[in-house]
Amino acid sequence: MNQDQELLYTKLQLRATQQENARLRKKLQETCRHGRRIEQAYQDALLLAEWRMSHIIPSRDFAKHHKMSQRRWQNAVGLLRLARVINGSRAWAVTDLTIVEGRLQTAKQRALESPEAYKMRLNKHANHL
Repeated sequence: MNQDQELLYTKLQLRATQQENARLRKKLQETCRHGRRIEQAYQDALLLAEWRMSHIIPSRDFAKHHKMSQRRWQNAVGLLRLARVINGSRAWAVTDLTIVEGRLQTAKQRALESPEAYKMRLNKHANHL
């Protein structure tokens, strides 16, 4: 191989490496963002469950009154659906807080491992987030 061929080959290798680095950086950023989203949803879902166990209906309006945004409420409800704590739109299947917490832990791991499984539980307006 002469010097021109070697230089061209090195440039191609560099370009491929740069593309791979860009892809990995993007994947890492998405994972970190999704991880923060799931962690916040987990904390908010526990709060919604505590409200429900206190015989307070954890509606969007009630959450908004307590400084929880609609997006955070949607993410929390999505995680509760993934945990099968909430069935349908508002039916709470589980009322014991210890069981809810255990299911949420499992759902949190599942959501981190499979973001699509979590996003399927969100309403159609929240899926683009």
